Amino acid sequence: MPEILHRISIDAPPQRVHDLIAGTDGIARWWTGRPPTGEHTVGSSFSIRFGDTEQPAAVMQVLADTPDQVVWRVTAGPDTWIDTRITFTLRSTGHGGTTLLFAHSGWQQAGEFMSGCSTNWGAYLTSLKTGVETGAFGAYPAGEISRWDAEPSTSTEGEGLALSGNIEIITRFEHAFRAADQATIDELCDPGLRDHNPAPDHEPTLAGFKQKVAGFKAIFPDLKEDLQDIIASGDTVATRWVVTGSQQQEFMGIPASGQTIRVEGMNFYRLKNGRVTDIWTQFDGVAMMQQLGAIPA
Repeated sequence: MPEILHRISIDAPPQRVHDLIAGTDGIARWWTGRPPTGEHTVGSSFSIRFGDTEQPAAVMQVLADTPDQVVWRVTAGPDTWIDTRITFTLRSTGHGGTTLLFAHSGWQQAGEFMSGCSTNWGAYLTSLKTGVETGAFGAYPAGEISRWDAEPSTSTEGEGLALSGNIEIITRFEHAFRAADQATIDELCDPGLRDHNPAPDHEPTLAGFKQKVAGFKAIFPDLKEDLQDIIASGDTVATRWVVTGSQQQEFMGIPASGQTIRVEGMNFYRLKNGRVTDIWTQFDGVAMMQQLGAIPA
């Protein structure tokens, strides 16, 4: 598959360059001109915007973040960007400098849009270099060189922007779900939310869903999620995830044991006017009960 490649030498140590690439404030300084929303942690996603628009230009999932490499996967944005990967590889020059190898890979085919993106990536990587070395960053809009003057927006393009927005909403919702962030859940849910898989003795309503979330967080207070996939189609968003946590309270008659669980599952969401109206949850309950010692493995 075609890919965009750049190599640039920077008179600064790799750690300094890494921090600007892997930090939301840094991304704003050398690339977007405004901080992304979301988190730059492995498994999480963040959204980038340019100018005054509130519609995200793209959503990136962080696949890797080590001192010598940062990898993003594009989950929403321009059609030709979807499922492409953006990789920053940092090598020490041995005398306080960094060689940065950049790759934007996975394009289905080369074309005029890809050429324009390559031009802009070169400009923004130069912004990173000059910013680190002199403090003079050249983020958007000053750093943009090749603007894509496409045909007027079509309904398909509008749908693409809507899907990007839905993915951002559900990414925030997933984090709020695992953190039991009741305020964010209220913000993102329709008051008439229907939970199609309520917990035992819980109503399938927004109030019942919030009780379920709070109860699960109390039982597994160190709950963490690895959001592995998020896909949008129309008004529906699907996520695939892995959660880990240790049991600190009684759960379904099982005494608190401190046992750590690792459970895989999926959520399906329906949205209307930017808010969640329906949620379905499926997870490997058998594996969870086996790990808690409730049933034989």
